[in-house]
Amino acid sequence: MRLSTMVRGGAALWLAFTAFSAVAEDDVQALADRWAQAYNKHDRAALSAVYTENAELMMHGSATIVGRPKIEEFWSRDFEDRDPLTLLKVTNSVSGTDMMLVHGDYEVINRQNGSHLGGGRFAHVWTRPRNGEWRLDRDLWSEFFEPYSAEASVGGDVQMLADKWTAAYNEHNRAALQALYTENSRLMMHGAPTIDGRPDIGDYWAGDFEESNPLTLLTVTHALEGVDMVLVHGNYEVVDRTDGTKVGLGRFAHIWRADRNGGWLLDRDLWYARSESAD
Repeated sequence: MRLSTMVRGGAALWLAFTAFSAVAEDDVQALADRWAQAYNKHDRAALSAVYTENAELMMHGSATIVGRPKIEEFWSRDFEDRDPLTLLKVTNSVSGTDMMLVHGDYEVINRQNGSHLGGGRFAHVWTRPRNGEWRLDRDLWSEFFEPYSAEASVGGDVQMLADKWTAAYNEHNRAALQALYTENSRLMMHGAPTIDGRPDIGDYWAGDFEESNPLTLLTVTHALEGVDMVLVHGNYEVVDRTDGTKVGLGRFAHIWRADRNGGWLLDRDLWYARSESAD
């Protein structure tokens, strides 16, 4: 993986990347707050404007809601349920120049007395067109507030989805790896501009295979699951095939979508270099 090249490239490159990451990290809570402010005003138009035209929303394991008009209609009905306030606290992010994951905890409280009405975890994938503003592209919510675990079930284990990717990558099998992606998938590597579409993503990984014969290992630490969409999020390591030396590590975030045949395809794919793994 090209992360290994970054790590070997010297302190100047790493410090430059770290500086970019710090700026992006400062922005992630502001994005969560932007959604929360529109929601808590019960401003249907303002909340709708936060989303991309073809955004997708998954609520608590239900089937995905597709498109801004349907998402707007969903939230307008939600406003009427006990006059709620929703508070978002970001705990994890994967940041890029034009796509980023903002992931964390949410709490729903009564507007009048502050009593607890519900809570769980949320995951937002935001995108930004050139010279544009950030808009919400993929939006997932899970009301079960339990310790993070890789033991959640998508056909038995979310780790199996991560393993599908690593099996194809570590065999350097371009066709098999490319076939895991949706036709309109998007890939963000370490803050660089997004790579759009299955063919260009295939080209990227084919070039990546040629750099130092890498072996990449994925460990899932977070999951948000729906009927037809799931977030798989965790740590990655890049190791030398000869002696197992670690040459890179960081965080990854995959959003998988169910296809018409009941299989899973990778829809959004984000990678973020770190100096150490995160819990």
